Amino acid sequence: MSEKQYRALKDALASTRMEGYTITVHTEKDCARLLSGEATTEEIVREILAR
Repeated sequence: MSEKQYRALKDALASTRMEGYTITVHTEKDCARLLSGEATTEEIVREILAR
């Protein structure tokens, strides 16, 4: 993930927190994996449902 993408992710997560939502470590890692192409949306959904 590029520095620009990483910064955009951090900004989006901060905005989400300000809206009152809880961002877990899993959430942050899942988002980073999606942005970097390490995982697809379907893979992440399956993993979340299995947790």
